Amino acid sequence: MCVAHASGAPPSASTKAKSRPCPESPTPSSLRPMTRPAPPRSGSWTARPPCAAVLRSSATTQCKNLGPCTSGCAQGAKSSTDITYWPVALRAGVELRTRCRVREITVNADGMADGVWYYDEDGEEHHQRAEVVVLACNGVGTPRILLNSTSPEFPDSLANSSGLVGKNLMFHPVGFVQGLFEDRLDSHMGPQGCCMLSNEFYETDPERDFVRGYMMQIVRGGVWPWSTAMLGARSGTIPWGPGHHEAFARRFDHTANIGILCEDLPEEHNTVTLDPELVDSDGIPAPKITYTLSENSRAMLEHGVARAKEAMLAAGAIEVTGGGPARQAGWHLLGTARMGDDPETSVVNSWGRSHDVKNLFIVDGSIFVTSGGVNPTSTIQALALYIADTMKKNLANLFD
Repeated sequence: MCVAHASGAPPSASTKAKSRPCPESPTPSSLRPMTRPAPPRSGSWTARPPCAAVLRSSATTQCKNLGPCTSGCAQGAKSSTDITYWPVALRAGVELRTRCRVREITVNADGMADGVWYYDEDGEEHHQRAEVVVLACNGVGTPRILLNSTSPEFPDSLANSSGLVGKNLMFHPVGFVQGLFEDRLDSHMGPQGCCMLSNEFYETDPERDFVRGYMMQIVRGGVWPWSTAMLGARSGTIPWGPGHHEAFARRFDHTANIGILCEDLPEEHNTVTLDPELVDSDGIPAPKITYTLSENSRAMLEHGVARAKEAMLAAGAIEVTGGGPARQAGWHLLGTARMGDDPETSVVNSWGRSHDVKNLFIVDGSIFVTSGGVNPTSTIQALALYIADTMKKNLANLFD
């Protein structure tokens, strides 16, 4: 999916720009080794801009490449909703209720959604009435709420006439390869993920033993001193006790990573269901995750790790480590309320509206039909804008 023109990011090599792209930051020293000729072909690496805000707002400034960005952006340049959309919405009168947990969506006798039951931060139960309900709870939270929303009109679960709510869970299998370099790389500064990318192995190649493909992305190494120490201790490269400081100094600010992000394909046996026994602190059934990494994904990861190690060595790394799948992966929660035109094979239509409940919309990664071999946030943002625009255009017959 190319969402470049919706998000403000420059398009990939396979698309033509239709508008002026957002400015890119200078290539930091942590990325310069990867600009040397290396497999993948040096020409296949593309520098990407940071997640800089593209809205015309006095609250945003251009990225200064300071970082680390994970804990927030003091410059206001990060395209996170606390900077881009929430200030605008709050000024317009939107009421934001934090620390709340939705239990279920309620429906009336006509089968239309009429609100939600939720618990506030004190554990008090409330019913919030609504003319339109929009779910944006990711590929685990959204099916959890739908499966828990039973009624005489929908005795099994809500919006699930297809039987696909909670099925086709996708996670994006990930591998990481780290290179240690002699020079300091300033790798603790600036945006951490997807600093440069290569889509050389993104499409299906009949000569490989897997279908579809993956993206390779440069990820800065050693973003925080403590993360460098913890990862080093886990891998055995930075011991505790004697030699710790010397090993830490040798690695901190001297590493770069290549992440291999594979296109996880939809499989119905990968599911989110409701646990029959486990509940959360409010008594709501917990989600039960059933997921098996496919042989196709394993072959894809093996191929990607091998190419990433070649690239690191060609870029001048003096030590290369890593592999996959990374056990901590599973950040991208996708596919469990898929989009489509046929109500028998999908949960929502092409603009996020439930086939079964005409005033219920889903706007998150659960509506993906495949994961794609790229980070999903920009696509989710573009879908949110598209669905909102389509809802606005169809206000007169929104529930027809």
